[in-house]
Amino acid sequence: MITWINFLHLYQPPTQTKGVVDQVVQESYALLPKLMRQYPQSRFTINFSGSLLELLETYGYRSLVEEYRNLVKTGRIELVGSAMYHPILPLFPEEEIRRQIMLHEEINQRVFGDAYQPKGFYIPEMTYSKKVANVVQSLGFEWIILDEFHFPNGTPDSATRYVIEDIGLSVLFRNRLFSKTFPPEFIIRHREKIEGRAIIIAHDGELYGHWHKDDQGYYEKSFTDSGIMMLTVSEYLETLKEEVIVAPRESSWESLEEELVANNPFILWNSNDNAIHQSLWQFALLVIRIVNMHLDDANYTLARKHADRGMASCAWWWATRAQLVATSPVCWNPTEIEKGARELALAIRSIEKIPLKTRLKAETMYARLTNLIWETHWKIDAEL
Repeated sequence: MITWINFLHLYQPPTQTKGVVDQVVQESYALLPKLMRQYPQSRFTINFSGSLLELLETYGYRSLVEEYRNLVKTGRIELVGSAMYHPILPLFPEEEIRRQIMLHEEINQRVFGDAYQPKGFYIPEMTYSKKVANVVQSLGFEWIILDEFHFPNGTPDSATRYVIEDIGLSVLFRNRLFSKTFPPEFIIRHREKIEGRAIIIAHDGELYGHWHKDDQGYYEKSFTDSGIMMLTVSEYLETLKEEVIVAPRESSWESLEEELVANNPFILWNSNDNAIHQSLWQFALLVIRIVNMHLDDANYTLARKHADRGMASCAWWWATRAQLVATSPVCWNPTEIEKGARELALAIRSIEKIPLKTRLKAETMYARLTNLIWETHWKIDAEL
């Protein structure tokens, strides 16, 4: 028997266009409940990011959300907590971490009602830090899911229940290799080697249908195989008897050993050598401080909304200029970087009463950042 724990992260940035959302809905988000209706054996643990739920409401996909709600009610989907706009949590002040988590709680509770009873928590990009774990535990969550790279020594044993030292959160470690495949195919093709094991897989849910088209029938083969038992994370944790204390490494689900040696665990969003990364962080933290100083402003709610949206990780991600695998494109998109920066600028522009000196400081920083983005882009373009 193979035990398959399948964790899916569903996310779209808050600035995503309707055209892209429509496409991913048709190819992926509508496919998942269809598969679950077709194959009663299937079970998933899912993070529905708050920003995606917001977009689905805005673009009229209430009936689709209702399908997911019904599957949650049956227990075949387990929902988890997360952060509303997918920020890189360890790099923000603790009060912002709490705020983003509570915004995510509010929209999930509104959309899913009583069906939303999360025990687990997904840290965006699995960017683990002890600071984040402490906040998550204090808000009542029972477990988090991380990558096997976070495991401090050797390889984690999927049959062991790990508990974070001095915090008390349970932690499940995904198998990175399996998670970077198309799991239904990988499990079937390698089933003889993995029989008798628990396979913990976590990846972006858009892999189903959007990034990968199953044209060889592996949904059918894996979802109807009597030798494969699918469990949600909480169901699986209940089966584990042995408990071991562990201190996860501060890193992400994409981290490499050399990045930790260089003391740069979140390099894809905060590289010391990336001028745009550093300028974005300076601007974001300035904007948060300014907005929080104007709680009584008539337009505070609007300003805070823009600031929250500007914390989405995508602006930093698209400034990375990294190529994670040989077959993937380089992570560079000046338009997407600028979208995030503009949300931060709109936060300041929304505040009605603000000292001119403060306003001009923010505008100057934004102008310099915009110039840096496009100067970098045209230099890259000239090199090609």
